[in-house]
Amino acid sequence: MSAGLSFAALAETFETMRATRSPKIKEALLGEFFLEISADTQSLESAARFCAADLLPAGDPRSVGVGWALILEVAAALTGFSPAIVSACSRTAGDLGEAVALLMDRMPGAADRQGPTLVQLADLFEQLASTSRRAEKGALLYRMLSMCTPVEAKYLLRALGAGLRIGAQQTLILAAIARAFERDGESVRWAFARTGDTGTVALLARDDHLASAAMVIGRPAAFMLATPHENVKTPLNTELTVVEDKLDGIRAQVHKRGSEVTIFARGMAAVTTQFPEIVDALKNAPGSVALDGEIVATTSDGRPRPFMVLAERIHRKAPTRAQMAAIPVTFAAYDLLADDNGEALDLPWETRRTRLEHFLAGLGPSKVIVLNAARPMSAASLDEAFRAARERGHEGLVLKRVDAFYEAGRRTTSWIKLKRALTTIDCVITAAEEGHGKRAGVWSDYTFAVWKGDELVNIGKAYSGLTDEEIEFLTGRLRSITTERFGRAHLVKPEIVLEIAFDGVQRSKRHKSGFALRFPRIARIRDDKTAEQADTLENVQAIYAAQLETGHREEPPPPQDKPKTPVRQPIAVRKKANEKQLSFNFDEDEKPQR
Repeated sequence: MSAGLSFAALAETFETMRATRSPKIKEALLGEFFLEISADTQSLESAARFCAADLLPAGDPRSVGVGWALILEVAAALTGFSPAIVSACSRTAGDLGEAVALLMDRMPGAADRQGPTLVQLADLFEQLASTSRRAEKGALLYRMLSMCTPVEAKYLLRALGAGLRIGAQQTLILAAIARAFERDGESVRWAFARTGDTGTVALLARDDHLASAAMVIGRPAAFMLATPHENVKTPLNTELTVVEDKLDGIRAQVHKRGSEVTIFARGMAAVTTQFPEIVDALKNAPGSVALDGEIVATTSDGRPRPFMVLAERIHRKAPTRAQMAAIPVTFAAYDLLADDNGEALDLPWETRRTRLEHFLAGLGPSKVIVLNAARPMSAASLDEAFRAARERGHEGLVLKRVDAFYEAGRRTTSWIKLKRALTTIDCVITAAEEGHGKRAGVWSDYTFAVWKGDELVNIGKAYSGLTDEEIEFLTGRLRSITTERFGRAHLVKPEIVLEIAFDGVQRSKRHKSGFALRFPRIARIRDDKTAEQADTLENVQAIYAAQLETGHREEPPPPQDKPKTPVRQPIAVRKKANEKQLSFNFDEDEKPQR
């Protein structure tokens, strides 16, 4: 086996990348690895996808379907330690992949294994996605981990879980591809925006075919993003600008190829089965099309409902008829990315709009697929337009240039999202975590609280709004007042006050306050205030009550009584009872010994 084709070489590259905070060094290390394996097409494609934690090709509607509980069972069977011990190690180490690697270090010969190839990893993900049987998934993962060294196991499990945690975001991976094959970085990003697939882009860059990258119906392109503003600060050409309502739903692309309909959410994950009424409304329409728009929960008369109402739908892969009747949805289309006439990304908005209106006209009247209205802009009446949008139940406005192309993957001023913070409140930092990517090594994620009587109760978490210098300053202060650590989270003395801006307040079971702030961002550090001067829960409750009055929030339904479940047996008893399941159909002599 060529060393360049092994997973071991990529895992060791990750270890080296993890040891530095320099994005340039990370980019150089990854670029060198891509170049070394570039002669093998399958290995390069698989490695590029793996680096982005994309386990399947873009547009594949399936999931590998391996969750934390299954990984825990496999890890226990593999290492010989009980699930309780593996779980405790995971909490201490900060993630399950790290914990399993440490436990495997205790297994004789584990570090000397030859390890799988990159192509074998790709085959594993395909096999996992191709079966719905939990035991079969466990057996596949067990067999692969049995081939891995501890460091390989760590990154395999991280890829299956929350990410690689090497400080390499998508932009860095694309930059490494550009560096490896001496291509223009902008051309690489342009190709990725159209294909949405890191593996495909790596091959196009290697072969100098980036210019041939094209969007394909059935495979999501990167979404064009609007630049957020609370007020329009620059003059706008009103003759070249239209105004749309900013909808409070799930951004989605709906792709129809023949009679096959696939729905992709913002992260490019398929959410087709969650919204069967959208599929039914489109599958018999003539032609093929890729639409951009928003899935919105609605009332029976079509008025939008708050975003949180959609949570029950998005978390159910197969909603019941009762759930669909209780939470009907509408797909409000506002752009067309491709149709039978070809890709439309490089056409101006007004041309795309004409094609969109033509397609929707062919559907006939529909309550499920609707056109998001676009109105002429008048700078003098912008405040009035904003107020009217809020009265219609929407978040605000989006201003769009009619001569602008669809800039996939970019946040552009051709679209301006006009949203205004509901208000701000002063909160106390109670915990902090290390950031990711360029913020690895500094504490940039802050959990904050308000007062409930004499007690601080958490109400949210924010990581945006501060400069790099402010984050460095806060990191030093927070380290000096740390009281306890739980994995990546550091509890701190309640001394630092932040002013938090947000778009709304919603009920939450996650926080002790019973509420959470929607889209919180840090407005400033309040060094002029002590912790005792922070806001109270009563103030938050008053803000929430005002939202209920305007219809921008709904009270969640009261919890229904659930039948009592049998008392769970201790883990040791359950492990013995489920010994066959934990062995994943392997003979005992196939299990590595601790």
